[in-house]
Amino acid sequence: MKIRPNRTAPQADKYRGLILILLSAFLMLEGGCVGIDDLSRENYRKGVLYTSNLSKETIAVLPMVAKGDNRRYLQPAESIFYKALTEMREQMNLISPEEGLAKIKEEDLDPFFRKFEQETSFKTVAEERDLSKFRKVFGTRFLLQTELQQVAVEEGATQVRIQGRLWDIEMGDVIWEGTGESRGYLFLFFPRVPATFEKAIEVASRGLIRKLP
Repeated sequence: MKIRPNRTAPQADKYRGLILILLSAFLMLEGGCVGIDDLSRENYRKGVLYTSNLSKETIAVLPMVAKGDNRRYLQPAESIFYKALTEMREQMNLISPEEGLAKIKEEDLDPFFRKFEQETSFKTVAEERDLSKFRKVFGTRFLLQTELQQVAVEEGATQVRIQGRLWDIEMGDVIWEGTGESRGYLFLFFPRVPATFEKAIEVASRGLIRKLP
Protein backbone atom coordinates (compact mmCIF):
# COMPACT_ATOMS: atom_id res chain seq x y z
CA MET A 1 0.00 0.00 0.00
CA LYS A 2 1.37 3.42 -1.02
CA ILE A 3 1.14 6.19 1.56
CA ARG A 4 0.12 9.43 -0.04
CA PRO A 5 1.87 12.53 1.27
CA ASN A 6 -0.31 14.83 3.35
CA ARG A 7 -0.61 17.92 1.16
CA THR A 8 -3.28 19.56 3.28
CA ALA A 9 -1.05 20.30 6.31
CA PRO A 10 1.28 22.78 4.56
CA GLN A 11 -1.72 24.38 2.90
CA ALA A 12 -3.50 24.69 6.25
CA ASP A 13 -0.39 26.31 7.77
CA LYS A 14 -0.31 28.75 4.87
CA TYR A 15 -3.93 29.77 5.42
CA ARG A 16 -3.41 29.96 9.17
CA GLY A 17 -0.48 32.35 8.67
CA LEU A 18 -2.51 34.48 6.29
CA ILE A 19 -5.38 34.69 8.78
CA LEU A 20 -2.99 35.79 11.53
CA ILE A 21 -1.55 38.51 9.30
CA LEU A 22 -5.02 39.80 8.40
CA LEU A 23 -6.11 39.71 12.04
CA SER A 24 -3.02 41.62 13.10
CA ALA A 25 -3.66 44.27 10.44
CA PHE A 26 -7.29 44.60 11.55
CA LEU A 27 -6.29 45.04 15.19
CA MET A 28 -3.73 47.65 14.22
CA LEU A 29 -6.35 49.67 12.35
CA GLU A 30 -9.15 49.29 14.86
CA GLY A 31 -7.16 49.51 18.08
CA GLY A 32 -4.75 52.28 17.23
CA CYS A 33 -5.14 54.16 20.54
CA VAL A 34 -5.42 51.09 22.74
CA GLY A 35 -1.80 51.22 23.81
CA ILE A 36 -1.55 54.97 24.52
CA ASP A 37 -1.57 55.93 28.18
CA ASP A 38 -2.93 59.29 29.33
CA LEU A 39 -0.47 60.67 31.91
CA SER A 40 -2.01 64.15 32.10
CA ARG A 41 -2.19 66.01 35.41
CA GLU A 42 -3.13 69.29 37.03
CA ASN A 43 -0.05 71.07 38.39
CA TYR A 44 -1.53 74.18 39.96
CA ARG A 45 -4.85 75.81 40.73
CA LYS A 46 -5.25 79.18 42.41
CA GLY A 47 -6.32 78.75 46.01
CA VAL A 48 -9.55 80.68 45.59
CA LEU A 49 -10.67 80.09 42.01
CA TYR A 50 -13.53 82.55 41.65
CA THR A 51 -15.16 80.47 38.91
CA SER A 52 -15.57 76.72 39.33
CA ASN A 53 -16.29 76.12 35.65
CA LEU A 54 -15.00 78.13 32.70
CA SER A 55 -17.27 76.49 30.13
CA LYS A 56 -19.36 79.64 29.60
CA GLU A 57 -16.46 82.10 29.70
CA THR A 58 -14.67 83.56 26.68
CA ILE A 59 -11.08 82.39 26.42
CA ALA A 60 -8.46 83.63 23.97
CA VAL A 61 -6.32 80.67 22.91
CA LEU A 62 -2.82 81.92 22.14
CA PRO A 63 -0.76 80.30 19.35
CA MET A 64 1.05 77.22 20.64
CA VAL A 65 4.82 77.57 20.98
CA ALA A 66 7.68 75.07 20.82
CA LYS A 67 11.46 75.08 20.90
CA GLY A 68 14.18 73.24 19.01
CA ASP A 69 13.19 70.17 16.99
CA ASN A 70 9.67 70.27 18.45
CA ARG A 71 8.87 73.18 16.12
CA ARG A 72 8.44 70.78 13.19
CA TYR A 73 5.37 69.31 14.93
CA LEU A 74 3.90 72.67 15.96
CA GLN A 75 1.31 73.15 13.23
CA PRO A 76 -0.43 69.75 13.55
CA ALA A 77 -0.16 69.92 17.36
CA GLU A 78 -1.94 73.28 17.53
CA SER A 79 -4.60 72.17 15.05
CA ILE A 80 -5.35 68.91 16.88
CA PHE A 81 -5.39 70.61 20.29
CA TYR A 82 -7.77 73.37 19.22
CA LYS A 83 -10.10 70.93 17.46
CA ALA A 84 -10.28 68.81 20.63
CA LEU A 85 -10.93 71.94 22.69
CA THR A 86 -13.89 72.97 20.53
CA GLU A 87 -15.33 69.45 20.70
CA MET A 88 -14.91 68.97 24.45
CA ARG A 89 -15.93 72.48 25.53
CA GLU A 90 -18.80 73.25 23.15
CA GLN A 91 -20.32 75.91 25.43
CA MET A 92 -17.05 77.79 25.80
CA ASN A 93 -16.63 80.93 23.72
CA LEU A 94 -13.19 80.69 22.12
CA ILE A 95 -10.95 83.07 20.24
CA SER A 96 -8.86 80.85 17.97
CA PRO A 97 -5.05 81.19 17.73
CA GLU A 98 -5.36 82.45 14.14
CA GLU A 99 -8.00 85.05 15.06
CA GLY A 100 -6.03 86.14 18.13
CA LEU A 101 -2.78 86.53 16.18
CA ALA A 102 -4.59 88.60 13.55
CA LYS A 103 -5.96 90.91 16.26
CA ILE A 104 -2.49 91.28 17.79
CA LYS A 105 -1.00 92.30 14.44
CA GLU A 106 -3.86 94.72 13.74
CA GLU A 107 -3.05 96.54 16.98
CA ASP A 108 0.72 96.47 16.30
CA LEU A 109 1.27 94.43 19.45
CA ASP A 110 3.40 91.73 17.88
CA PRO A 111 6.58 92.85 19.77
CA PHE A 112 4.63 92.83 23.06
CA PHE A 113 3.26 89.37 22.30
CA ARG A 114 6.68 87.92 21.37
CA LYS A 115 8.20 89.38 24.52
CA PHE A 116 5.38 87.82 26.56
CA GLU A 117 6.11 84.43 24.97
CA GLN A 118 9.81 84.65 25.78
CA GLU A 119 9.35 85.85 29.35
CA THR A 120 6.71 83.27 30.31
CA SER A 121 8.65 80.09 29.68
CA PHE A 122 7.07 77.02 31.27
CA LYS A 123 10.46 76.16 32.75
CA THR A 124 10.36 79.19 35.02
CA VAL A 125 7.99 80.24 37.80
CA ALA A 126 5.28 82.51 36.44
CA GLU A 127 5.32 86.08 37.73
CA GLU A 128 2.56 88.66 37.83
CA ARG A 129 2.64 91.04 34.88
CA ASP A 130 0.68 93.80 33.22
CA LEU A 131 -1.56 92.21 30.58
CA SER A 132 -3.91 95.15 30.05
CA LYS A 133 -2.90 95.37 26.36
CA PHE A 134 -4.27 91.86 25.84
CA ARG A 135 -7.52 92.94 27.47
CA LYS A 136 -7.85 95.72 24.90
CA VAL A 137 -7.15 93.36 21.98
CA PHE A 138 -9.27 90.35 22.99
CA GLY A 139 -12.00 91.96 25.08
CA THR A 140 -11.95 88.98 27.43
CA ARG A 141 -10.54 88.12 30.82
CA PHE A 142 -8.81 84.80 30.20
CA LEU A 143 -5.86 83.65 28.10
CA LEU A 144 -4.92 80.02 27.48
CA GLN A 145 -1.21 79.57 26.77
CA THR A 146 0.21 76.25 25.54
CA GLU A 147 3.65 74.88 24.74
CA LEU A 148 4.65 71.66 22.97
CA GLN A 149 7.47 70.52 25.25
CA GLN A 150 8.36 66.99 24.22
CA VAL A 151 8.08 64.76 21.17
CA ALA A 152 10.22 61.64 21.45
CA VAL A 153 10.36 57.87 21.10
CA GLU A 154 11.61 56.31 24.33
CA GLU A 155 11.95 52.55 24.82
CA GLY A 156 9.95 52.00 21.66
CA ALA A 157 7.01 54.19 22.73
CA THR A 158 6.02 57.62 21.48
CA GLN A 159 5.98 60.22 24.26
CA VAL A 160 4.35 63.64 23.84
CA ARG A 161 3.97 66.39 26.44
CA ILE A 162 2.23 69.77 26.28
CA GLN A 163 1.93 72.36 29.02
CA GLY A 164 -1.01 74.69 29.54
CA ARG A 165 -1.47 77.87 31.55
CA LEU A 166 -4.60 79.89 32.13
CA TRP A 167 -3.99 83.60 32.71
CA ASP A 168 -6.35 86.09 34.31
CA ILE A 169 -5.74 89.28 32.31
CA GLU A 170 -7.27 91.57 34.92
CA MET A 171 -5.14 90.15 37.73
CA GLY A 172 -2.06 89.59 35.53
CA ASP A 173 -1.68 86.22 37.20
CA VAL A 174 -1.77 82.48 36.43
CA ILE A 175 -4.85 80.83 37.91
CA TRP A 176 -4.30 77.31 36.58
CA GLU A 177 -1.54 75.17 35.09
CA GLY A 178 -1.58 71.62 33.79
CA THR A 179 0.32 69.03 31.77
CA GLY A 180 -1.08 66.99 28.92
CA GLU A 181 1.07 63.90 28.43
CA SER A 182 0.74 60.61 26.58
CA ARG A 183 2.96 57.59 26.08
CA GLY A 184 2.35 54.45 24.10
CA TYR A 185 2.20 52.29 21.05
CA LEU A 186 0.15 52.13 17.90
CA PHE A 187 0.26 48.34 18.06
CA LEU A 188 0.67 46.47 21.35
CA PHE A 189 1.56 43.03 20.02
CA PHE A 190 5.09 42.05 19.04
CA PRO A 191 6.75 43.77 17.33
CA ARG A 192 5.51 46.88 19.12
CA VAL A 193 5.12 49.94 16.92
CA PRO A 194 5.41 53.47 18.39
CA ALA A 195 2.19 55.46 18.21
CA THR A 196 1.93 58.11 15.52
CA PHE A 197 2.46 61.69 16.61
CA GLU A 198 -1.12 62.57 15.65
CA LYS A 199 -2.63 59.90 17.89
CA ALA A 200 -0.28 60.70 20.77
CA ILE A 201 -0.88 64.46 20.65
CA GLU A 202 -4.64 63.92 20.58
CA VAL A 203 -4.52 61.82 23.75
CA ALA A 204 -2.28 64.42 25.43
CA SER A 205 -4.52 67.30 24.26
CA ARG A 206 -7.73 65.73 25.52
CA GLY A 207 -6.02 64.84 28.80
CA LEU A 208 -5.00 68.46 29.32
CA ILE A 209 -8.45 69.78 28.37
CA ARG A 210 -10.13 67.44 30.87
CA LYS A 211 -8.01 69.03 33.61
CA LEU A 212 -9.16 72.57 32.81
CA PRO A 213 -11.41 74.09 35.50
